[in-house]
Amino acid sequence: MKVLIVGAGGQGGACASILSRQKEIDEIILADLKEETAMKVAKNIGSDKIKTDHINATDPDDVARAAQGVDVVIDMVMPWMVQYVMKGALKAKANYINTAFDTPYWDEFLDGKGPEELTLSKEFKEAGLTALFGCGFAPGWTNVLARKFANRLDEVDSIKMRIGKATILPDEKPYDWVLRPWNPGWSPKQALIDCASSTYALEDGKYVEYPPFGGMEMCSFPAPVGELPVTHHSHEEIYSMPSTFKGVKDVDFKYYMMYQPAIFYAIGLCSQEEIEVGGVKVKPIDVVSSLVPPPANNIFAESEEALEYADKTAFIELIVEVSGKKDGKTVTYRANCPKMNAPGPELVKLYGTALVYVALPLAVGTLLLGSCDMEKGIIFADQLDPDMFIDRMMATGYPYKWKEIVI
Repeated sequence: MKVLIVGAGGQGGACASILSRQKEIDEIILADLKEETAMKVAKNIGSDKIKTDHINATDPDDVARAAQGVDVVIDMVMPWMVQYVMKGALKAKANYINTAFDTPYWDEFLDGKGPEELTLSKEFKEAGLTALFGCGFAPGWTNVLARKFANRLDEVDSIKMRIGKATILPDEKPYDWVLRPWNPGWSPKQALIDCASSTYALEDGKYVEYPPFGGMEMCSFPAPVGELPVTHHSHEEIYSMPSTFKGVKDVDFKYYMMYQPAIFYAIGLCSQEEIEVGGVKVKPIDVVSSLVPPPANNIFAESEEALEYADKTAFIELIVEVSGKKDGKTVTYRANCPKMNAPGPELVKLYGTALVYVALPLAVGTLLLGSCDMEKGIIFADQLDPDMFIDRMMATGYPYKWKEIVI
């Protein structure tokens, strides 16, 4: 199996590292706008399966050139580039997979379109190809778990997703966290855009729009994350799930409140409109994002000591809750999922990287695209067989455990 990875950043590099260790993979083309980045990542991985290339992800012809002869094009660039990369994959007659998407798909879902009506879905189907959307952590792992629970029900009424994070440093006093520098761990500008965007929730079968940081509630996460305020957050699941989970009436996705971005938004520092400061026109969001360190591709250089420290201090919890009817009775299934990047040193031994929470589900989706007869056109992670997906993920040696409960 031969794949092209478009984008050699943190997640693209991690996906290349994981795939290079899978027996089904014969060749990986790791391509980036800066080929030197791809070359550096490939050198760190150290697999003779990996070749590198220069690519312009916004030029479908260039994507098609790089994708000649590959089975799957893996899209790891910005969500607004989806159509460009898809058109290149289509021209090269390759299947396609991503972890995130936005324009024009969110608007198409809001207009009531189903997967088969989305932009480029018909073209992929007619070509006998599959475009698998949203196959990372969230969306991706969230969708797989939701489908796993939905398959146990006669009808699905609601799907709720919550993400909480906590950093607990040794000897830190109760409010020392206020002075911690903010760094989301991915593109700071995209993070600020996400935080400052209005979003939707499906309520009683209809989309309801919420302002940024709307719908605040307290959510109890397993220790050590604990109780946190969460708010509606712009995310792919709230758009796709009403189409793929037939009959569902309520879908929402809430993220823990990031206090610094909330303050930035409140005073206008997330604005993309130019203002004049001292005779110079600037966008407030560019000023803030320029002060935050950009995401660096240092995932292969982390020491065992640094990974062990992260395991003890940085925590993430995901809750996926699906409610519905079974034999006429209301049943709720809940998954409590702890941090997927731990234990770091053990993951590095398995995959060459500990950054697996997005990249591993993506790699699994890629392997399934190359080995299974999937529905053609655009599909989503929750349209896959969840047991097959989980079995294939665990077959890589992944030592992950989560807790499932029935309420």
